[in-house]
Amino acid sequence: MFKLLPVQRKVVLITREPRQISVDFSLLQEAIRRKHPDHRIVVIKHKKLSVSYLGKAFREMYHLATCAGCLVDGYIIPVSILNHREELRIGQIWHALGAIKKFGHLASGTREGPHPRVAEAMRMHQNYTFVCASGSVPASIYTAAFGIPAERIKPYGMPRIDYLLDDAGQQDRRKKILHRFPQLQKAQERGGQIILYVPTFRRGKQIPYTQLAAAFADEPGTLVLLPHPQDKSPLPEGGNTLIGTGTGVGVLDWLAVADVVITDYSAVTYEASLRNIPMVFWPYDMDDYQDARGLAVDYQAEVPGPIVSSATEAVEQAMRLGGLNAEELSSAAREEMEANILRFRSRHLDFVTDDGGALPATPPRCADQIVDALQLQS
Repeated sequence: MFKLLPVQRKVVLITREPRQISVDFSLLQEAIRRKHPDHRIVVIKHKKLSVSYLGKAFREMYHLATCAGCLVDGYIIPVSILNHREELRIGQIWHALGAIKKFGHLASGTREGPHPRVAEAMRMHQNYTFVCASGSVPASIYTAAFGIPAERIKPYGMPRIDYLLDDAGQQDRRKKILHRFPQLQKAQERGGQIILYVPTFRRGKQIPYTQLAAAFADEPGTLVLLPHPQDKSPLPEGGNTLIGTGTGVGVLDWLAVADVVITDYSAVTYEASLRNIPMVFWPYDMDDYQDARGLAVDYQAEVPGPIVSSATEAVEQAMRLGGLNAEELSSAAREEMEANILRFRSRHLDFVTDDGGALPATPPRCADQIVDALQLQS
């Protein structure tokens, strides 16, 4: 019935991010206002399926039936299960630059993934006109994870790429963070480093933040922990650790001050590689994680940094690779570090970088490309 109403000059952005609008959606809004000032923008925060969601579903259906274009960053129930107007273009930008771990149909039937019959009944990830990808490897993963033809995967990248490649913007964000958290500045003045720990969220599992903090206790720098907002793992208090989540500073902005990133299966690997930040990989629960969800890539072959097996080793490697200690690295070690990141970008971010993974001379204007793909009529 809603489809009987006239189409409006309106673009609908639907996000699964419950707290704040992502950098990607903020940049897309700017691009829409700049390129199509006659179009209204409606941003909807999608809720998980529940009794309280039913009323909100009608609002989503109304806007989908009457909009000129739609962009989503995750699985949105009415987008996938309903039959839309043939001319409505729906773009999926996802919420990460790529994938280390399985998701969507690739994770179907695993302990953490959806049940295959539920995925089929809910038409998971159907009805996309195009899916944005940043490189060849993510594109092949998306084809399987979204269950769509390869020709619908488009090399538009994500708006956050322009955000990360904006050196002036990154410097400004760095100054703001150091001003807000003076302990970071003081630690650097003492010759310390800023190490980010960005682990993947585990359902019902605790993450060893305290182990890493204990291993870092005697170092002169600051360990910034970025737990998922839903993570209930014990967190260390005081010392030279800082809890970065809940401060209003997002992961992309924390990268502006990071000397090294420690992670496991997180897609922060993609963002850090665009900033040439050394990475250390600590997949402490590899066997269990493989059973629970599984990985979408050959981990040993693809990750662009050393793989360690303990918190102590993670800290040792991070301090070795850190920016303030980089001068102490041998030329061979430095070249290996840089080559690993270039190799990763050449396979995982080749749609938005130059030959061999080199960073582009100018940002690829991903937000503009995505908005153009909606083919809005003014």
